[in-house]
Amino acid sequence: MKTTLSQRTINRLTQYYTILREFSKKNIDNVTSAVISSMLEIDETQVRKDLKNINCKGKCKVGYDVKNLKNVIEDVLDYKVVKKAFVIGAGNLGTALSGYSKFCEFGLDIAALFDIDNDKIGKTVNNKKIYNLNKLKEIAKTQNINIAILTTPNKVAQEVCDYLVECGIKYIWNFAPTILNTPQNVKVWNENLIGSFIQFCAIYDIK
Repeated sequence: MKTTLSQRTINRLTQYYTILREFSKKNIDNVTSAVISSMLEIDETQVRKDLKNINCKGKCKVGYDVKNLKNVIEDVLDYKVVKKAFVIGAGNLGTALSGYSKFCEFGLDIAALFDIDNDKIGKTVNNKKIYNLNKLKEIAKTQNINIAILTTPNKVAQEVCDYLVECGIKYIWNFAPTILNTPQNVKVWNENLIGSFIQFCAIYDIK
């Protein structure tokens, strides 16, 4: 991935990619920045700037080649490189994430879930097995997986995080509403669902 791209740019490119996938399925060959901006309700100038940043140029009165632009975004955002990950916590959020079919379209493969609840361990959800958390180190080593999606309750998140680090996990996508303490070589992305909701309400002035 181009590390020079900002998070906002990456978010917009992901949205553009979703549009391009749908257009590709409908055998639409070209798309203009005006169409993309209209569908996403953003400034057309911003769309052109984003696409210029990834070295894509449209043609006057024709726009962008859908197939080519889709391939470029796939390369820039590494969608073609499949990344396997574990979901930690087989509760409502964990099972929902494991069943989100769109992940595979963006290069994310949920390999398995882990929990400590004996009523869940051994069962299969969304065609993925739930393992005892104490099996994670062995399975992570066998499958060469170093990404974990953490969906545990807040009160045990840090304890589980410490165990993930011990098991060799290097990247944690954290959905638990807490800030995790990790060594410098372990990278954490905190998914702030509440913050996103507050921002959503503020942008659209929802009272």
